[in-house]
Amino acid sequence: MKESAVEWRKNLWVIPGLWLTGALAFLPLLGNRFIADDFTALSIFRAYRSKPFFQTVLYGGNDFFRPLNMALIMARGALFGDAPLPYVIANILLHLVNTTLVFLIARRVFKRTLAAAAAGFLFLFAFSHYEAITWISSSVTLFVTLFMLISIYGHVRFREKGGIGWLIFAIAGFILAFLTKETAISLPFILLACDLILVKKEKRGKGFLYPYAIYGVLLAAYLAIQTGWAMRFMGTDSIYKAGWHVLTNLADYWVWLWMPNPRHPYVAGVLSVLPKGLLVGYWILAGAAALMLPLIVVLAALKKLSRPMLWSFICSILAILVFLPFTIKISARYAYLPSVFIALFAGVLFSRVYFYLREKGRRGRRAWQMVLVITGSLYLIGNVAGLLLIQREFVKVSTTTERLALQIGELVELTDDDVVFIEGLPAHVHLREAVQWFENPTVRVHADNDKYRGSPQTLEAIRGFYRGSEANLYHLRFENDNLFLLSRESL
Repeated sequence: MKESAVEWRKNLWVIPGLWLTGALAFLPLLGNRFIADDFTALSIFRAYRSKPFFQTVLYGGNDFFRPLNMALIMARGALFGDAPLPYVIANILLHLVNTTLVFLIARRVFKRTLAAAAAGFLFLFAFSHYEAITWISSSVTLFVTLFMLISIYGHVRFREKGGIGWLIFAIAGFILAFLTKETAISLPFILLACDLILVKKEKRGKGFLYPYAIYGVLLAAYLAIQTGWAMRFMGTDSIYKAGWHVLTNLADYWVWLWMPNPRHPYVAGVLSVLPKGLLVGYWILAGAAALMLPLIVVLAALKKLSRPMLWSFICSILAILVFLPFTIKISARYAYLPSVFIALFAGVLFSRVYFYLREKGRRGRRAWQMVLVITGSLYLIGNVAGLLLIQREFVKVSTTTERLALQIGELVELTDDDVVFIEGLPAHVHLREAVQWFENPTVRVHADNDKYRGSPQTLEAIRGFYRGSEANLYHLRFENDNLFLLSRESL
């Protein structure tokens, strides 16, 4: 049963609810500082702020064709400088805007307030994609998701109401997404799935697919530009390769879209404080999530899924596809876009089960309805608790990174091309970019926790790698939460 027009307007109360609870949940993040690629973005702004605009957005350190991302880096640098708080607030606000769009899309597609609200709150508090919000440099992920959601919402409204205005809205989001990041490559297929699954055949009139003439031309132009732009980065060392890791990546992403990845150092730090009983429960849930994938595929093949459920499931797979050829480990920020559709799928699934149990009206079914609500609430509470803990971990790491980078400057006087090697750093503390930002951009910083391919990770390897460079090598050790200088030598 669809809601009345009055009820339809009343359900907008969900939006301020999303914003209020979201703002409260992300309050701990306000103490966050810069880490890793955050300093790279600051350095790009510093290096290109005096150069011509088009030279900057086209060539400002891009390995791929991302002109709008470069423009946003320059705009944020001009507005916020090197103070981290405005960047943090901007990321939180972007996530709240994206959450609102998830709710509005769910509201249009699912036609039920409960399904739309569940999808909105699940996406808002999903622990699986925390890095996109907590890591300042992941703003590019937030922006590309924003533009993709704008395009999807515009396309859905265009199919509902017709008229050129909503189609222009969808095309604008389409273009902005592709100018921001290459993960937008799944967008035209998501829009096509929307039309083929959600729109019934009898409603597909003459010229129904004409928007795809526009989408197709834009996609072809983008592929031609991006391929020529990034070809030089696609050699034997490319992170995109075929292999069995495609299937293992799919399994990884499917499980960790429902819950955090324990192999990620930040998550490992959070899970380490949990009692063993909770960890056992965690792995039981992970196994259940893994088994859901083949079950859903079977149900889809048997046509047992509703159209909205089938669409959101297929879109979650489409959004994952771009990450499957990666040979590098999966990252929480990559889960942000796919988690949009996982939230939509989970929201409509929760709503359908809830109303199925309520409409049957039997006492036993009402008990199961209560179990469903309690289980859903506990899952949401668990995500909120995880978000609060992970924010604390992120703030701790970022403040430690800044403190240690400044401490290196106090221990040694770094000159151009000096080499620093650090032993004993925690797995998720990396000082390279921070030292280059605070001390000297030409300094080479290595540590025994480095995961960079080909990077030396021992003192002997460092000596061999830089032998004959005539640089100074400083050997430091992290111990008792501080850095100590062990030796200095000339290479």
